[in-house]
Amino acid sequence: MKPLNTVDDIKSLGTILGVWAHPDDETFSMGGIMAAAVGNGQKVSCVTATRGEAGVQDESRWPAARLGEIRTAELRASMEILGVTDHCWLDYPDGKCNVVPTEDGVGRIADCINRCQPDTILTFGPDGMTGHPDHQTVSDWAKRAMEYTGSQANLYYAVQTHAQYDAMIEADKQFNIFFNIDKPPTCESGQCSVCFELDDNLYLCKIAALKAMPSQTESIMQFFEDSLRTSLGTEAFVKA
Repeated sequence: MKPLNTVDDIKSLGTILGVWAHPDDETFSMGGIMAAAVGNGQKVSCVTATRGEAGVQDESRWPAARLGEIRTAELRASMEILGVTDHCWLDYPDGKCNVVPTEDGVGRIADCINRCQPDTILTFGPDGMTGHPDHQTVSDWAKRAMEYTGSQANLYYAVQTHAQYDAMIEADKQFNIFFNIDKPPTCESGQCSVCFELDDNLYLCKIAALKAMPSQTESIMQFFEDSLRTSLGTEAFVKA
């Protein structure tokens, strides 16, 4: 089956729920999809498990004591750019989702599923893309929450196309993006369930949303400057 790869194709995803671990996970993975869906008149909801308060990059500019507050404001600005108005924080500690009682995390996401009744749920795969325990835990919670609620939504896991990964290899050497895994899950573009190619307007919208989160994205986006379009201009998912 041909992957979903156009704005019109995104309509078939219906009501979309994104389930992610940290501020910026959603924008890197599905920023273009969210903006396209909003433009189509679809309902889009997003859940973020933590406030990203443990990921200090520059203490002098974004001090650890205020990082959760800073990233809360950044994500709010990013969601506004993308047009997403339905967002929920779970407020679990960054880096410690795996010690949260499973029934608690599952229950919170189940509440979100029951409230927004998604047709599509987008999240990390069991590998967590980077091997991050928070990513892996959130993926598990989402799958269990679907089973708990009896949701008939289609569940999709984030992957990278081979071209995206190739464009990120040098940045990975510099920033250790895939720090807990040898290689992220990759897929030939034609074998993905969703391989959304962002048009110019959606790409610029996504870049603006990412730049609204400088405490997360500034250094890596400067490094990526010459390969940003290849790295971030496609959003790929496979069906669970």
